Amino acid sequence: MRTPADRERYELACEAGAAITQALVRGDALTTVAERVATALGVWECDLYEYYAESETIVGAAFWARETTADDTTWVGTRASLDERSNYRPTLLEGACCEAYDDDPDLDPVDRELMSLWGERASLTVPLRFKEEVIGCLTLVEKRAPRRFDAADKELATLLAAPAAVAIHNSRLFRRQEEQNRHLESLLESSRALTSAVTLEDSLSHMCRTAAGALATSECLIYEYDPDRDAIVFRAFYGSDGDATGPGHVGTVYPLDEHPSDREILRRGEVVQESLSDETLPADVRASMEEWGEQSCLNVPLYVDEEPMGLLVLIANDRERVFGAGEVELARALGEQAATAIRHARLYRRGDRQNRRLLALLETSRVLVASLDAAAVLGEVRREVADLFAVPGDAVGVLLRRGDGFSPLDAHPDAAEAGSDDDDTPPVNLDELCGRAVADLCPVCADDGVAARLVVPLVLDAAAEGLLDVRVRAGHRFSEDELELLQILASQAAAALANAGLYRTLERQAITDGLTGLYNHRYFYERLTQEVARAQRYALPLSLLMIDIDDFKHFNDRFGHPTGDLVLEEVGRILTTHLRRGIDFAARYGGEEFVVLLPNTPPDGAHVVGSRLVRELTKRDGGVTVPPPHEVGALGVGEGIRVAVATSSLPGVAAASHITVSVGIACFPGAAGGPGELVRNSDKALYLAKRLGKNRVEVFGD
Repeated sequence: MRTPADRERYELACEAGAAITQALVRGDALTTVAERVATALGVWECDLYEYYAESETIVGAAFWARETTADDTTWVGTRASLDERSNYRPTLLEGACCEAYDDDPDLDPVDRELMSLWGERASLTVPLRFKEEVIGCLTLVEKRAPRRFDAADKELATLLAAPAAVAIHNSRLFRRQEEQNRHLESLLESSRALTSAVTLEDSLSHMCRTAAGALATSECLIYEYDPDRDAIVFRAFYGSDGDATGPGHVGTVYPLDEHPSDREILRRGEVVQESLSDETLPADVRASMEEWGEQSCLNVPLYVDEEPMGLLVLIANDRERVFGAGEVELARALGEQAATAIRHARLYRRGDRQNRRLLALLETSRVLVASLDAAAVLGEVRREVADLFAVPGDAVGVLLRRGDGFSPLDAHPDAAEAGSDDDDTPPVNLDELCGRAVADLCPVCADDGVAARLVVPLVLDAAAEGLLDVRVRAGHRFSEDELELLQILASQAAAALANAGLYRTLERQAITDGLTGLYNHRYFYERLTQEVARAQRYALPLSLLMIDIDDFKHFNDRFGHPTGDLVLEEVGRILTTHLRRGIDFAARYGGEEFVVLLPNTPPDGAHVVGSRLVRELTKRDGGVTVPPPHEVGALGVGEGIRVAVATSSLPGVAAASHITVSVGIACFPGAAGGPGELVRNSDKALYLAKRLGKNRVEVFGD
């Protein structure tokens, strides 16, 4: 069993771990992490190294010491190979914790010389792991006096290495994303330089004027092909009669399903002449030519590297004409220029759009990785994906792992711990597409004619912890850029879920007794203050049970501390089984003492706030939850706990030496005016129960 000093140091370390995680949220420097770890372990100095496996080198990432020198500040950023620092090999390559002491006769001479040079008396190095990969190490250094790191020190250092590893991983991730963003900005700047003279509309309008004049036609139009919408988009027009608008507004979209002849021209990639007198003219073409008064048309498909860019259409309105071979070649050459302009504009738009997405994604990534609220993280991912594909939020489904199955995020929108296994949301049956994504751990696409779907798994530790299910219009083809962006988002979401889970673990450890699993002494007083305030606000009774194991010191002396620990665990289990889940509160008060808070519970079970009044209070107070009444009262709960302990059997304990407890009860407001008095009065009742023979329940004031 841990000593009080061990428990105090363990709680301090847990609080430090939570503070480190909070430092990640604030975006503090890695130096803050080093300071928190050094302070928690009470050492002179803490160093953080980042490890690059491909080159087998380590880089000084952060440093904190109680006193620093100029050499210390220049150390950050220095790189060394493992050949130069071979003492780090066991930690980085094997994941081992390594310690060194200057008075150790077996210490390697090179290591001894380095420790002497830096004034070190003792050091402890632990690996920094992220997703089972060692990405660095953390070194604790003591310079003031000889010290030996015991098992508790190593356990605490290993615990604090988890959030430190997250900090190193986040730092590395941000550097990579910012580098990618800088590269993309450079590419976009060069693209802007090539196309900054005129806009696409200006270029294509000039092209229309040139083509109409060169081939002596009445009009010229240029359409851009949009593969995502399977349509052509009206981009430019020139009319010799001064008409500047043409057939519709620039930007008008014409679905190719409604214009099959244009689809065929694009598919074949050949120049096509059309005349109104041609009896084989397709019906849709004839109707269009008659509507707009066209006599002859020359349709030039625009291609670049076998990729369709659009259509250039030359129109004769005054008479029918046949375009000669030379005219066709001229139109084709002009079309190549138009196709190149469209291609450049398309590349620019695509790059600019990707840049905006990446900038937004980078900012979103910072929010995701820093956030400790998993539900908020997944909501942000949903919004980002919906914006990416210009679809409503409900077109982006989010499924999270629940034990052996998956449940939708929308099934518990108020869950503060989305991604936790604690809620009771029933799992859903995965369809074939989601099942493939989970099995293969990679994105999968499908189109059933109603919608195009993309399912991306949220992968953590070689397992799918969630799924993003995106539904867009049927016929949409997911591009490589879209797949890459979605995988980045999914990776960020998975890392954020890991962060949230890690924080929940650290937070739970900081307020939980390690032996019994109940809440600890410090957190009991936080809850006591909250429950007293709520009892005052709603005029509700609040009972406190103070429970002590009878003759526990004598029991430990007879059976040993390991058996005593089993008794403490058993009492903790009994308390949990006798309380209302999510309402009552049990904690280990210290040693063999326990406390239980019973909201809306008087000692005898009478005069409690009934169900109807509870509903009225809840409705009146804006949805604030008021606990339901406890049917048996505090006395009944205490007696049930007493009997359960007295009749409990433990391995290794003789039947004649069964364990009993004494219980003292005090109630607010009748027997106490505040939290402190409530504790003191319950303790007085406990003392009375001890004095009257133990193994009994006494109520203060009776």
